[in-house]
Amino acid sequence: MVLLALAMVGASCATLGSGGFNGKPADIYSVVPNQADVRTLLGDNDWWVGTPTFGVLPLDSMSTPTTVRFWVSQPYVHLGTAEQMLARYTVYDKASSATSAMSEYQNAYGTSPTSPKVGDQVLYYGLQGSSAAPFATRTFVRVGQIVVLIVWTRRDAIPTVAQLGKNASKFVAGLKDLSKVHARSTPVDPNLLPPPGLDITLLGSTQLPVESFVVMILAALPDPILALMRGGGINDFAYADYALNSDTHMEVQTGLLTFPTAADAADWASTFSPGTPDSNGIGGAYLPIGGSPAAGVYHYIFSSGKYGALVVCKSSIDGEAASRECEDPMKSTALAWKLALGGLR
Repeated sequence: MVLLALAMVGASCATLGSGGFNGKPADIYSVVPNQADVRTLLGDNDWWVGTPTFGVLPLDSMSTPTTVRFWVSQPYVHLGTAEQMLARYTVYDKASSATSAMSEYQNAYGTSPTSPKVGDQVLYYGLQGSSAAPFATRTFVRVGQIVVLIVWTRRDAIPTVAQLGKNASKFVAGLKDLSKVHARSTPVDPNLLPPPGLDITLLGSTQLPVESFVVMILAALPDPILALMRGGGINDFAYADYALNSDTHMEVQTGLLTFPTAADAADWASTFSPGTPDSNGIGGAYLPIGGSPAAGVYHYIFSSGKYGALVVCKSSIDGEAASRECEDPMKSTALAWKLALGGLR
């Protein structure tokens, strides 16, 4: 997948600089279009929302400049195709830094249409590759000190600039009055998250629709799995995003499902375990996901009482291989979480 690789161009992170918007990642996340929004925008109910990344320190702390306060990214996948969309909201320390970033994008990618006009500045770009969704577009929109990047890969043709403008308008609509940008959802109950330790640092958490969990487990046949989970009464799950302390270029994502019974949770863990469970009942494996050179992610799955849990460790840039630094910390995190969910907290 190429979306995050494209999105990382010019990325930056937290600083103490002053600016007009003093909100937090949860505030920005509140204006990101949800699954229903994207389905309406693109006229297709086969678009599913993935799991967000809350780009705050220490994630990628070694490679990000200090002109950006934080960023939030949200992927979407189109079932039945290789098409994807990703939106990345980068909050700079001030408007002039965001303006400089737009100039850097224009210098990197060249001349761009600037109409339809969206936000304070807008740039539209397209290119053709060789994947199963070979037509890729990048749209950059600046609204004050925030730059929104929208990457869209399509299977059949480059979309019209008018369609890109329509997409851009939807993705920045919530930024028109930043005084009204406030978090809508509350963070996940800390008792449902891995207990604090020395291996990972929490970046953000939220409740997500169960479709996002199906995307998270890299299901090849999402619809039947979604039907099974909904048939078991699962409609949403607790999600959290972390940085791996031993290698902050690695992102750790956790998902917790609450089943009707402990037997249901155990059946789920047995069915979806990526490897033979160890003596603690935790199944883990490195899963190839393609890319060039070949990339992969680490998955760990277990059950504890009525809970089914997933821990993912992956590169912060899609298409890169996860570091082996993931292995021991993820095993200890999964075990600590399993014990905590069982009452040993």
